[in-house]
Amino acid sequence: MGQEKKLPPLRFLSQRVERPWGSVDYDLADLGFIDSVAGSGPLGGNTLSELMETYLDRLVGDAAFEYFGTQFPVMVKTLTVRGRTSLHVNPDDEVAAQRYDAFGKTALWHVVEAGKDARLFLGFRRDVSAEEFYRKCQEGGVEDLLNIVRPKVGENYLIRPGEVHAAQGVKLLEIAESSELWFRLHDWGSLEREIHLEEAFDLISFKAWQQAEKTPLFTVNEWALTEAVHVEGGLESSFRLFSCTAGAARLKDGEGNGLSFKAGETILVPADTEAFSLEPAAEGTLLLETLYQVS
Repeated sequence: MGQEKKLPPLRFLSQRVERPWGSVDYDLADLGFIDSVAGSGPLGGNTLSELMETYLDRLVGDAAFEYFGTQFPVMVKTLTVRGRTSLHVNPDDEVAAQRYDAFGKTALWHVVEAGKDARLFLGFRRDVSAEEFYRKCQEGGVEDLLNIVRPKVGENYLIRPGEVHAAQGVKLLEIAESSELWFRLHDWGSLEREIHLEEAFDLISFKAWQQAEKTPLFTVNEWALTEAVHVEGGLESSFRLFSCTAGAARLKDGEGNGLSFKAGETILVPADTEAFSLEPAAEGTLLLETLYQVS
């Protein structure tokens, strides 16, 4: 009996959702209401959830499959924020599971574009009291409490559960747990959308913001691809995602399957891929590699 054929690298079709403040492009997601479709090759036309149901740990690896089951572990989306998002907070995995039978959400924001008016609102500039924050949400002046960052292209910011956050005038690549469970705390005076302040109030961390580097359930590495790189096994327990943020690249696996991808695109290398090569197809090629590797 012949050896089982390895799964090829996969590119998925992006799906755009318009928002009042801009748009969200789901580049790779298994969320139910968004289910990414493979765009080419022998598995083209299959959704990410169908591929998970069929290939299980071969697609994501033993460790990720043990924790997430048939839910693909992470999602990748592009946020094009032309106005200002509302102020949100995300729950952690424990609270999300207990209250909502869902996964929580930790996210990494990578800055793709940032104009002169770009702002990130990340946590509080100092320790605040719950009463003070609630009063400001009701009466106005929340912005006075927030830690405001002027982002630059190429910077990364980790959004932890409990950390209030919003964005303005910026394009972000978000890599996050596969969850869209979040709560709107404040909408800058707009009355058009539902506010979840009371429901989510006990989720908020009122401590001063501190930059964090590591995600708890996935690892993101930056690759400045200047020459061809050959990658052997050794991380067989994890899938790999490669998101191109600048330039272009080509990936080829050990069975001759290849994919070209450019800035704004993400490809998936299945966990059962034993070896592959990456080479730049343009100057200044930058990649973000995502894999399941608990720190």
